Amino acid sequence: MEFRKIKNLRKEKKITLTELGEKTGYSASFLSQIERGTNRPSLEALRKIADSLDVTVAYLLANEAPQVIQDGETSENGYKVIRNSSGTIYNPWQTNSTYYDTLFNLPVHTNNMVISKIYIDAQSSSSGRKIAHNLCEINYVLKGEATIELKDEVLILHEGDAIFLEAFTQHNILNATENELMLFTLQF
Repeated sequence: MEFRKIKNLRKEKKITLTELGEKTGYSASFLSQIERGTNRPSLEALRKIADSLDVTVAYLLANEAPQVIQDGETSENGYKVIRNSSGTIYNPWQTNSTYYDTLFNLPVHTNNMVISKIYIDAQSSSSGRKIAHNLCEINYVLKGEATIELKDEVLILHEGDAIFLEAFTQHNILNATENELMLFTLQF
């Protein structure tokens, strides 16, 4: 996976690889490898890079923005039609059991909103461990049963149940059943 967005943002902000390295603690060579797709960054590395460029990790991981169709009537009436033209499925945790199908990636105020369907295979988890990120998150169970591991609690969500997680809330989503788990996720 190439991270052209990192290079584009860096250039927009007139930041050299060396300067980004000073902000993140990584070498210019390592950052260049990430931009070219010859080295896969860890989630922690992406967090540091995202923070240094004033964007979210989700923005760096998401597909290119969907096409937004806007004409005079649309903007006057206060709505936009958004067509998802990417159709790309990605796997940010590099596991064989979890896939994210980004439906839309929309700019919202100073942040991005990412809407995805998450598929988690039987007897698997979303990331393999509890993680926390800088986005609020809503998970709605479309199919199956989700076990949500939080810092000090474990919750079971059934089809039709949802959970809201504040930004930086440690969590892991498990599928402890023999059936596929499908969630609708909104990160903002």
